[in-house]
Amino acid sequence: MRKIVEFIVIGLFQYVFIQLVTFLASLAVSPLTDDPTAQPGLFALFLTVTFTLGVFLAGWLSLKFKWLNEPPKLLFRFLGALIGAGVPLLIGLLIFKTFEPGNPIFTVSMLVSIIGFHLPTWMGTQSTK
Repeated sequence: MRKIVEFIVIGLFQYVFIQLVTFLASLAVSPLTDDPTAQPGLFALFLTVTFTLGVFLAGWLSLKFKWLNEPPKLLFRFLGALIGAGVPLLIGLLIFKTFEPGNPIFTVSMLVSIIGFHLPTWMGTQSTK
């Protein structure tokens, strides 16, 4: 039960961090985010980077301050977050061709990125003897 509550709380922390990083980055590159339909591929790349950074930075803080008591496995966690953010956006780009504001694929991408960050914990370590 403790692990489930820990995952939910840290997942919410990561979700808020995704929103914060995406907002701050959109202020820095506002011409790109003004009209996401103009350059959907570049917009998908922008969202992949900001979603990955938001998930990874919040997760890293959780590991550093011992809110998450798991082995770091930082490279695998980063790759899980990157793949989790990028693949749904790529599929959404292939399906929708452009991204309208409020597209549900954004939420899917954020949630799958959070799951991708936690995947190394769930997979555990298995010895090959």
